[in-house]
Amino acid sequence: MKFVYRAKDKTGSLKTGIIEARSAGSAVRTLQSYGLIVLDVIPLKKSSFLDTLFGSRLRVTKKDLAIFLRQFATLLSSQVPLGEALKTLALQAPTPAVKDLVFELVSDIDAGLPLSKAIEKRADVFGEFYSQMIRSGEISGRLEETLNYLADYAEHENDLTNKAKAAATYPIFLLITFIIVASVITISLAPQMADIFEEFGTQPPLMTKILIVVGNFLSHYGLLLIVVGAGLVWLLTNYFRSREGQTVLSVYLLKLPILGKIYKKIYIARFCETGGTLIKGGIPTVVAFKVAGGATGNYVYYQIGEKIAESLKAGESLSNTLRKYYEYFPPLVSQMVAIGEDTGRLDEILRKVAQYYQKEVDKSFASLLDLIQPVLVVIIGLFVGLLVAAVLLPIYQLVQSV
Repeated sequence: MKFVYRAKDKTGSLKTGIIEARSAGSAVRTLQSYGLIVLDVIPLKKSSFLDTLFGSRLRVTKKDLAIFLRQFATLLSSQVPLGEALKTLALQAPTPAVKDLVFELVSDIDAGLPLSKAIEKRADVFGEFYSQMIRSGEISGRLEETLNYLADYAEHENDLTNKAKAAATYPIFLLITFIIVASVITISLAPQMADIFEEFGTQPPLMTKILIVVGNFLSHYGLLLIVVGAGLVWLLTNYFRSREGQTVLSVYLLKLPILGKIYKKIYIARFCETGGTLIKGGIPTVVAFKVAGGATGNYVYYQIGEKIAESLKAGESLSNTLRKYYEYFPPLVSQMVAIGEDTGRLDEILRKVAQYYQKEVDKSFASLLDLIQPVLVVIIGLFVGLLVAAVLLPIYQLVQSV
């Protein structure tokens, strides 16, 4: 069993950490054997059955991640050593999921792994962008600054997620309500309508025919359809989490009509921010842009980063290299980079480009959110109209024929 402890050594310095023992008493005795004065020994609680069932406290949310990074950055800025900072965060963890996450990071750091490698092992929480950015902070010696940037980034992502949820709540509620009502009507009413038309010896309208066919299909194969659908979702989710799936997703994500442009701006902002941070820290441009490609979290930009590093190694300028990839880096980027190269302020220019594209992402995302709600409401309204027409129109025709 694992316990989080707080203790003081002979000099009065506060020590925090995690110890494994059979009981709290055993943990206290072990700590005392090291000459420590034990203040607190708190067991790392296992998740309850309800937590396991619903997963509400087993997942590190975007909000949890933003708070963790902000606290971590604040502790490091206060000159608290890396290991001690993580152990302090383990004591303050708000949920079992965060506590387990921090415990794993502490274990990896104590085992001698750099923070970026420890973060990389928890890709399910952080993703490649965070591990590569922290790696860039370690290489450049600007870890505190990088963590502050990531804390800002995580808070910003959390805000965007909350706005998206707020904008989609009402349309999704309408959509779910419509699906339930439509399913009940289709399954229960459609077969009866078919019997009525057969009894009168008339042919139903096209929309009603479609409704009857769908109703018969759902009544016979509805459960099978749900099982197959859930299986496909599970398979696709696992596939897109794999390396091959991430590669395929990276390619096609950029080709989406509206979202593709937004994601492209996100990757450009990440690429330029990472490259600027590394160059400012004195890292050679070849290494900087190789890391920057991986920090985007997109396989296409990762490959471009590798090719840019090769071109820079061969003596070609960054601005000329970026012009070759105009499909992924608009002319504005190469033009601004050229100015940075001419003035010797490449790192500053790159970070300004990153800020510009981050603002563009915010504007595009806000416009998309404003558009989603009315579009979904109109689409749902059309479906409701078609459903009502398919039910009421044949009844009206039958009444007239009688």
